Amino acid sequence: MDLTFTAEDEKFRAEVAQWMRDNLSGEFACVKGRGGPGDEHALFEERRAWERRLAAGGWTCVGWPAEHGGRDLSLMQQVIFFEEYARAGGPGRAGHIGEGLLGPTVIAFGTEEQKKRFLPPIVAGEELWCQGY
Repeated sequence: MDLTFTAEDEKFRAEVAQWMRDNLSGEFACVKGRGGPGDEHALFEERRAWERRLAAGGWTCVGWPAEHGGRDLSLMQQVIFFEEYARAGGPGRAGHIGEGLLGPTVIAFGTEEQKKRFLPPIVAGEELWCQGY
């Protein structure tokens, strides 16, 4: 598979990298590299605030359709976003269950009422979801 990046991809990469440099600093410098496996409970409130910062910048639910609050990024742009997030030392995402599991399920199978109730707070980084066993 050819993974050639276009000029548009590289422009997008630069945008993401710059946003991360600008925002993963100051009050959020403490969360860099935190919250990953074995460190999930570290700086939880700070990481929740980071979720809201991501949301304010339009960087949550990046692959979701725009009509549901996402950025509707292409698969390549999603890969670039996550590469740059990792490169910048972005913390483990507190909202990943809602964003990666619940939200897409509601988008695909939920009623309009469920979409209106559950999707906006996930996109905004205001509600967190868990998966129980």
